[in-house]
Amino acid sequence: MILQSLDLLRENPAAFFMVIGIGLVGLVIGFTVHEFSHALTAHGEGDETARRMGRLTFNPIKHIDPLGFVLLLVVGFGWAKPVQVDPYNLRHGRLGMSWVALAGPLSNFVLAFLLCLVFRFDLLPLQTDVNRLDTLTEILGFALFLTIFFNFILGIFNLIPLPPLDGSKVIGGLLPNALYHSYLQFERYGWIPLIALVGINLILSYTVGINFLGRILIGPVLFLFTLATGLS
Repeated sequence: MILQSLDLLRENPAAFFMVIGIGLVGLVIGFTVHEFSHALTAHGEGDETARRMGRLTFNPIKHIDPLGFVLLLVVGFGWAKPVQVDPYNLRHGRLGMSWVALAGPLSNFVLAFLLCLVFRFDLLPLQTDVNRLDTLTEILGFALFLTIFFNFILGIFNLIPLPPLDGSKVIGGLLPNALYHSYLQFERYGWIPLIALVGINLILSYTVGINFLGRILIGPVLFLFTLATGLS
């Protein structure tokens, strides 16, 4: 986030620190809800691992990974602390694992849609330009917009079917037994394409200004935001 906002830092330092501060709060909320939902679903499926590790909580400290948080702050890509799940304890086996994996992104979508009701019923003004925040209600509207935006991003990004993202676990749990063992081999090395994808995107973003991941994600985000708020 810091590297992506250096131009704003030079042009408007106050706005820069506001974006960083509000953005981090929105992301921490999104990460916390996401990981808590994994833990809650695993608990409902009969696995007590997450509860014993203190993950069945809305305390963000329990869900933040220090390295992932620092990278998120600097480059805009990071991760939370994964919730540990023992699939052998789940009542529905691999299908239960799919539900546990899906619970994270789904919780981000639900939270974002609920927050969008504030704009749908015109309870706060929608403000997307950090340079035009003149009143407290406009600042709150901007903060709400960023929180909604980041939750939609977290939900969509985590559904990409590449390990270790949730999308890969959802698919893995739905595969027939004949394909599942081959898929496990893919999962062992599937993180390499994801890291390569993110790395290439970062290099292109900071060298030639092409953020292809952002372009891919922004379309669905804007569609969901428009659908939820009724605004165009």
